[in-house]
Amino acid sequence: MNVRAWCGLCGQSFDLSEVVAPAHAGRCPRCGELLAPDYTAVLTSAVRRLLAALAAIDDAAGQLGDVAPRLHIDTRRLYAALDALDTMPKGDTAKGAR
Repeated sequence: MNVRAWCGLCGQSFDLSEVVAPAHAGRCPRCGELLAPDYTAVLTSAVRRLLAALAAIDDAAGQLGDVAPRLHIDTRRLYAALDALDTMPKGDTAKGAR
């Protein structure tokens, strides 16, 4: 599952998995600045957990589709629930995702 993110400093967007790639290790893959200067280990751990959770959701959804074709999931509500989890401070648009 491809998750887009963007840097609050340069405003450039990137794939979230790039943040945990050895070449970047907690840095913006575009401008190179640390995304959480005092918490790089926490940042990379949380990003890895988030990506693993998304992979688990994707796997579970595929499995449900295979074994329970009569079960229909309201994806609009699922996405709305995920949107409600957004913890980005309001007003921190970082020049918008590009």
